[in-house]
Amino acid sequence: MRSLAMGLAIVAASAIGLQGYAQDKAGPLEGAWELIGATYAPADPTFSLTKTRQIKILTKTHWAFLSQDRLPAKSASDAKLHEAAKSLSAGAGTYKLDGDSYTEHIEFFAEPKFVGTSITFKIKWEGDEWIQTGTLPLKALGLSDHDVKLQERYRRIK
Repeated sequence: MRSLAMGLAIVAASAIGLQGYAQDKAGPLEGAWELIGATYAPADPTFSLTKTRQIKILTKTHWAFLSQDRLPAKSASDAKLHEAAKSLSAGAGTYKLDGDSYTEHIEFFAEPKFVGTSITFKIKWEGDEWIQTGTLPLKALGLSDHDVKLQERYRRIK
């Protein structure tokens, strides 16, 4: 009887230990990602990945993105460097992943009208790339007379 109790105690301790390990294991979105492709409808004529660099960083519960025009050579004029610095954009908040449904709850954003909103995207994986599709509610936020449909493709930064 004593050995049965001891055996059960070992199994229980192992299960608790493995549960803690599973909770510490990184989720599929955790890490740093770089935007490598984007399609917007209607098209945004001001956006070009050859001109702009965007990264997204996710923890277990939070996301943040940073976007900026690619910096000119360090020998560029102060005016060009200042122009690139002014292009910095950012946003952050919490997120929830449920199957192929990814929802960003926006707590900080360069455009204040986004703060307090939640946007749900469908996501899928292709190798080390994450693709999200969804709609930006620009009309409801009073930012445009139409919403913008998007598809963004991110690659994990290694």
